[in-house]
Amino acid sequence: MPRYKILCIDDDRDFLISLSLQLRDDYKVMTSESIDQGLQKLKEGMVDLVILDVNLGYEDGIEGIGRIKQQFPDLDIVMLSGNRDPKTVVNAIREGAVDYLTKPFDTDALTAIIERERKNKQIREKYEALVETQNSCSEHSEIIFKSQAIQRLLNQAGQLVGHHANVLIVGETGTGKELLARYIHRQEGDSSRPFVAVNCAAIPEQLLETELFGSEVGAYTGAVKKRIGKFELADQGDIFLDEIGALRLDLQAKILRVLQNGEFCRLGGNEMIRVNFRVVAATNEALEEKVSRGEFRMDLYHRIRVIQLSLPSLRSRVEDIAVLTNYALNKFSKDGVVKKMTHGAHARLMAYHWPGNVRELMNVVHSLTILAPNDLIDESVFPSWAMNGCSDITEDSPERLPPIDHTVCTLKEYVSRAERSYIEHSLNLFSGDKSKTARFMDVGRTTLYNKMKDLGMM
Repeated sequence: MPRYKILCIDDDRDFLISLSLQLRDDYKVMTSESIDQGLQKLKEGMVDLVILDVNLGYEDGIEGIGRIKQQFPDLDIVMLSGNRDPKTVVNAIREGAVDYLTKPFDTDALTAIIERERKNKQIREKYEALVETQNSCSEHSEIIFKSQAIQRLLNQAGQLVGHHANVLIVGETGTGKELLARYIHRQEGDSSRPFVAVNCAAIPEQLLETELFGSEVGAYTGAVKKRIGKFELADQGDIFLDEIGALRLDLQAKILRVLQNGEFCRLGGNEMIRVNFRVVAATNEALEEKVSRGEFRMDLYHRIRVIQLSLPSLRSRVEDIAVLTNYALNKFSKDGVVKKMTHGAHARLMAYHWPGNVRELMNVVHSLTILAPNDLIDESVFPSWAMNGCSDITEDSPERLPPIDHTVCTLKEYVSRAERSYIEHSLNLFSGDKSKTARFMDVGRTTLYNKMKDLGMM
């Protein structure tokens, strides 16, 4: 890693030589005898700190602060002077200097200031990079569910609190793997712990290594600024590696070394950076099969899969469809008016197999709230692409009541036929599963059994 770079501007050549000798073991020191020369050197390369004398012969160091800050507003400047005039100190700080030293000064005092500003600069860079990289969860951050399957999963996730074990989340696309990762992170109850998310499949392969490890100035063509990587940002927190199966093998080996040793170098650097974070990885692929084919390292697989959590598909927990739909209706309805769905529309959602899982459901409901001409969403506004593969809603569906024939049908008979039709269709939706059918109908299982007995269906 390139050493901390200091530019000292002073018209006293002997002083510049002396200062360079004092600092050269720990820092890279450049010198200039005028502000104009100093500005030229600042334009030629990266400088971390400027040490500037107040009196530069015909030049005024206080004005020099303004000239430097105009072109390099983020550059730290320490002022030097032969006397400590309070007015000069105030003016220097007002113009943007971070500190002020009076000549002659103790080298340790200057070193203390340099080290303080170096650490402050590192903190600022890390904070700015962390703010820039934060992946705000575009969807809801709360996990919406009713099913016991998700409750059991969250109970398992709750057991991870206080442990530093890496976690592998497996599940189909759209099941909410990042939501679960964020849930695991929040359970630690420490808002200072960073959560850094990386989609390994979305970042071009040639950029992913820089994204993870960071880079120094000059590490590659166009690297004009130091870049802090996601591993460094995740220190003392969690890093979420989504679609980890997309990593190429050579990058897998480098990541494995970070997990084993807890240290790495930025690209183009040679200083080891120590890190301590938990990996929460996710995949929609069968990593075991990729391991057997030589496409994923077995040692990395076992390193990230200390704990494995499996997210069930939406079609295997249909009782969550209703609560997710209600959530989406509240979220996407405009002007404070929450749109409603007819039973037939709900039945169509329940009958669909949802290959895109929760994400697809959210998108479909969003489209329905837009397409519905009024506050009631019925089957007429369902786009064909949204329900491709949906089970047919037949003439016997609960939305289509039995035809009325007063010559042979009393009210009691008509109600019985309607109830029977509704129950039969609901049972068909869930392949005869009475527990799921009862939850869908919002009645107890005993109530459903008794009603079926009364209607001669058992």
